[in-house]
Order: sequence, then structure tokens, then C-alpha cells
Amino acid sequence: SSSSSSSSSGGRQPPSILNTFTKTKTPFQTLSPNRIGWYICGPTVYDSAHMGHARNYINFDVLRRVMQDYFGYSVRFVMNVTDIDDKIILRAQKRRAEFVMSRAKKALMKEENEAVKNLVADIEKAVETNAPLKELCEKVEALRAKALDTDGSILDVGDGFSNDEEEEDGSSSFTASVDGGKDWSIQTGYLKLAQFYEKEFMEDMRLLGVKNPDCLTRVSEYTKQIVEYIEGIIKNGFAYESNGSVYFDVTAFENSENHKYAKLKKSALDDVEAAMDGEGALLKAESEKRNDFDFVLWKKSKKGEPSWPSPWGEGRPGWHIECSAMCSDVLGKYVDVNGGGIDLSFPHHENQLAQSEAHYDIKQWVNFFAHSGHLHIDGLKMSKSLKNFITIRQALKTYSARQLRFLFLLHNWSDPMELTPIISKEEGKGATFKQMDAAIGVEKTFAEFFHSVKGALRRTKYACDKDQIWLPLEKKLSDAFDACQKEVHESLLDNINTSSVISSMLAMVKEFNTYLASVEKDANHALRPFLVESVAKYVTYILNCMGISGEANAPLGFTDIETGIEGDRGNGTATTSAATSNDTKEEILAPTLDALTSFRDEIRRLAKGEELSPSAILGLCDQLRDVVLPTIGIKLDDKPDGNALWKLYAPGELEKERQREEEEKERKLLAKQKLAEEKKRKEEEKGQKAKVAPQVMFKIGENENMYGSFDSETGMPLTMKDGSEVTKSQTKKLQKLYQAQVKLHESYLKSVQEKMGNVQI
Repeated sequence: SSSSSSSSSGGRQPPSILNTFTKTKTPFQTLSPNRIGWYICGPTVYDSAHMGHARNYINFDVLRRVMQDYFGYSVRFVMNVTDIDDKIILRAQKRRAEFVMSRAKKALMKEENEAVKNLVADIEKAVETNAPLKELCEKVEALRAKALDTDGSILDVGDGFSNDEEEEDGSSSFTASVDGGKDWSIQTGYLKLAQFYEKEFMEDMRLLGVKNPDCLTRVSEYTKQIVEYIEGIIKNGFAYESNGSVYFDVTAFENSENHKYAKLKKSALDDVEAAMDGEGALLKAESEKRNDFDFVLWKKSKKGEPSWPSPWGEGRPGWHIECSAMCSDVLGKYVDVNGGGIDLSFPHHENQLAQSEAHYDIKQWVNFFAHSGHLHIDGLKMSKSLKNFITIRQALKTYSARQLRFLFLLHNWSDPMELTPIISKEEGKGATFKQMDAAIGVEKTFAEFFHSVKGALRRTKYACDKDQIWLPLEKKLSDAFDACQKEVHESLLDNINTSSVISSMLAMVKEFNTYLASVEKDANHALRPFLVESVAKYVTYILNCMGISGEANAPLGFTDIETGIEGDRGNGTATTSAATSNDTKEEILAPTLDALTSFRDEIRRLAKGEELSPSAILGLCDQLRDVVLPTIGIKLDDKPDGNALWKLYAPGELEKERQREEEEKERKLLAKQKLAEEKKRKEEEKGQKAKVAPQVMFKIGENENMYGSFDSETGMPLTMKDGSEVTKSQTKKLQKLYQAQVKLHESYLKSVQEKMGNVQI
């Protein structure tokens, strides 16, 4: 239920969305007519973003676009960045420790200093065993004092030492500009690290075509407001101070007539371990709380941790409170939608909900909780320790942003999803997944559709002397178009079911291809360009409502996700097209003109040398089609009527496609070789086995020392090694093996006799 509601969405019926409150699809309602206040939990910026992040933020980008561009809502989209967190503090201190150790080792490379070596070993052990932060900081300071120049200049950036240390996966374990400097402190060092990864995350989102939020909130910019927010909760009687920290009083909240805890997870109060998951690694082990389910709002800072002033002493915000304070500051007392990954449902969103309702003393703060489904790698959660942590950058080395988006569109946003990596042992290669085959196939189908439409519209333009009347072929296509629009609308109403949307549009594309083939076969039946254009514009519109090629009003066909330039399809590089708005006509046309000029030069050279044979000309034409044009993003398809259809792709995308095909070919070849080797091995084993006479088969090999006595003629076992008789059931099994060996050995003897008979003496 909501405090006030409206289902107005620009005239369209509102969709039903899976609401975590009810665990059912609920008709969407807004607090204000046609306006959605939407908050999404953003990243904790202590490491590179991975494919789980990609799925989550692409999912919510799709939901946001559909609600805005299809259903017509005005959306205010707010996302936070958690840049104060125990994970960031720990990572910053560990990176600093690694940095100081690295500089100490390099400075003392030629010296034999046992005390320094021992300190380095102690720090390495402290980092490896996750020793208490106070202990780690003390050891690092001791090393710094012993090993480094008295003024600490060796820790400065740009002192002649290498700035970066790389890990096995190519990522940087520390960076001089982030972790270096003689004046480094955790108060500024944690923020440098957070800013480094925030910048990387936002660039990843841009490469994936995820729209920027309308408002980005950072915890580091909200510490004062968070303190005031906590004071409001204390004033209402739902929080208490304990030894410089502040905790939310779950019992007081639950006992209040106006409030209810565990709205998202009914069994929340039965799961203490999960409840403590959001408390952070740096919270004191000894309890300062009134009861186990109370959660921290303000943490007292200890040595090695950054701090901010508060009425309770120096400290920092807890994890849950940041979202309540920042969301409320931008969206107000009531919120339409709060979203995030399903792993945030409890305890994060449960506690976020409770503390916000406690602050305002209201029954319900959020109308809808939308949670994106888990992404698993081979059934397991991604983690660096399991070596299944696949970053967005790794995935974009192999696939385009559009292909990754199709991958996620083919799955319901609220359902769990599985990825199965195909591991490549070659360094520098991107990640590949089995599930991507379907996504690439879908993208190719739509790409070919748009190329066919554009080619058809280039060949058949509107003219007064050309028939426009709809014949049975056009009416059939029109009926398919109507059915497609109806199905797509119903799918979007049903929890924004993108997988079903894609299926309906693929069926539409199939109908179009049938229509186009029929028209091309009939010389007396001209294509109806207006109908074809309408179909193609609708497909473009729906795909773009899901963020496939940028904005919903983009031109017909695929356009670049980042720049909106036709033909460039978001291949995951920082600059994906030469044709930016500031480029001159010369710069845009240069690669194509170079190819054309080079082709002409070769033809002229052949003509002057009297080598202009048909085969030579065709050879140059093939080279232009297969080698030259693909490097500049142009693909030519030869048609039966002798005319070629040109298709425009992103520079580099055809090369990616070629590389994927080569890798797939190589995988198939290796698999074939493996099968052949296995077959050969089995045949050799069978050949060796055939040489064994059945009378001795139970006395040698794996059967040796198993039996005690044998039949004198057949060699069949009579007793076991311990003297006990072979049972009837065992004898029956052994007889089958014996008969099979008799046949195998006879066949071997026969082949030997045949070979001997062929030998001429």
C-alpha cells in the first residue's frame, strides 16, 4: 500500500512489477501523477566492477528506459556511490602496506638488513592473514621508519621507481598516485582509492551504454547530513549511543504500534548471521549492543580508520544509514522505487527501510522494492579467491556492449542467471561465455534485418509512378506487425518481460524476411517502402526503449551506444568511431576513400601490365570484400542478382567477429583432435588386450593377486586369494568376460595368420 497513489503514465496502462514486499507482480502506482522517484544502490568502490555489476546496472537501465520511453513516466533516477566503507579502508591500508614494502625492497636491494627483511615478512603475513588493522598499521610505520629516507622522499610519486605493480590478471595491485606520497594518511588515502574505482566504474557504465543517473550521491559528501539524520532517529526513540557508536534499536522499533520490522524478509529476526553481514569487517568483536539484531548507524573510528566529527565522537557512517539519508535528501519523505541486487534485500534494504521509517515516524517509506536476480558463474558467486571474478573490461575485450545487453535481455531481470566461462589460457584475451552464442545470434538477426531494410529502401524509393496498393503479401506483413505490437505491449506490462519482447520481434523479423524474399522473386511486385519503414522504425524504437542503440528516438537501425552515430555498435572501446560530431567530412570519408583509391590503383597497374584477366579482377574484388573493407567496418554480401549489399559496422567489430570465429574453429579442432587421440588410445588398449590369451587373463594386470586357484584348462578362477570359493554370481560375471576375451583373442590370432600368409618367402 502507499500513502497516495496514481497509475497515470501518459495514457498507457501501467505495468505490473515484481514487488519484493509482496513477492508478487503488483500493478505499478506512483505517489505523484506520472512521476517516479527512483533510488538505486550503487557500487562500493574498492575494486573493479565485474559481470554481476554489469547485469544489475544494465537491468535497471532497461527498467528505467522502458518506464520512461515506453510507458511515458517522468523519472528522477538517483544512484549512490559508497565511498566510505570498511572494504575500502582495508583495501587502502593493504595497498599502502604493499606499496611501502615494494619501495623498501627496491631501496635496500643491495643491502643485507635482517631487521628490515623480518619486518617485510611480518607485513606480508599480516596482509595475508587479515591481521587487525592496528597491527598492520604499526608494522608499516615501523618499516617506513627503519627502511626509508628520513624525509620519506622515497615514497613520493615520480621518484624514478616504477609507478605500478601488476597482478597476474593484469590489474594494478597498487598505484603510486593513489598509494604513494610521504604525507599519505588514511583520511585522504581511502578517498583517493575510492575516486580511482568510482571513475573506472562510471567509465564501465558509459561503455555499456548505461545512462547516467539524474543525481549521484556520495557518502563522503553527506557525513554532516547523515549525523543529523541519525539524531532524528535517536530523538524518536529508535536508536542509542554506546561507547561512541550509535545503534538502531530493533526491539523498540518492532514494539512500536506504528512500525514493523522484517517487511522484506519475514524470517529476518531468525537469522542473526545474515543480519550481521552488513556491519563491516572493522566493527568491534565485543558486543556494545543491547541485542544481537541491533545494527550500527555510526561507527566509532579506531587507529588506521578515517573519521568525521559527531556528537558521539569521531567516527564514520554505517553502511545502511547512508542510503536512507541521501535518498531522503533528494527524493523526500516518500519514495516510489528502491532498487538493487537481490543480495541487498536483507539486511541492507530491510534496515534501510526501518531506519527511514523511524526517522520520519511513518508506516511506509518505499512503495516498490525491485530486486535484480543473482548472476552466478558455474553455480557459484563471483569471487577473486575462486578465480571466477570476471571484470566488465575483460568481457568487453571479446564482446560488444550491445551483445552483453542482449545477453541480459534474454533473461528475466528478476530471475537468477547462470554464466559458464570458456577459459582461455592465453594472456590478454577477454572472457568468453557459452551463453553468449544466443545473444550474438539475436544481435546478428536484428543487424541483418536492418541492413536488409536499408538496402531495400535504397533500391526502392517512393515514386508517383510506383504502385502503393497493399496486396496479400503486404496485408500478411501488416497482420504480423499488428500481432507483434500487441504481444510486445503485453510482455512489457508483465513485469517488463524483455525475453518475451525479443521473441515477438524475432518472429516479426522472420515475417519481414519472408515478405522481402517474395517481393524480390516477383519482378512485377515492387516493395512498399512506407510499410517496410514503419516496421523497421517500430523494431528500432522497441530495441532502443531497452537501451540497445541509445535513445528511443534514434535513427532507424543500430546506432552507437555511446555517441549515437549510425553503424557504430558499442564495441566497448573508449572511442568507437571516427565519426564524432567534431570530425570533418574528410576525416569521416578518409578510410573509405583510401580503400577505393587503392583498389583503383591496383586495377590500373594490372591494365598497364597487360595482366587484366577476369580472374585477376575477381581476385582484387574478393580482396576488397574480404580483407580491405572489413578493416574499416564495411561488409559486402554478394546477391544472386549480381548486386552487392553493403553493411556498415563499428570499426573493429568485424575483426572481433572474425577472432571469435577463429577461436571457435580452434576449439572445435582441438576437440576433434582430442576425440581422435582418445579413439586411438582405446584402439591401442584393445589391441594390447587382444594379445592376451583367455587362459591367463585372470592371472595378470589388474587381476593379479586377486585369485588363489584356477581351472587347469580354461584358466577360470576357482578360489579367491584368501582361499574362499568364487561365488556363483561372480563366476557368471567372469564367464562373460572370459567369452568376450576368447572372441577378441581369436580375432587377433586370425589377423596375425592373414599377415603371415601375405608374406612371400
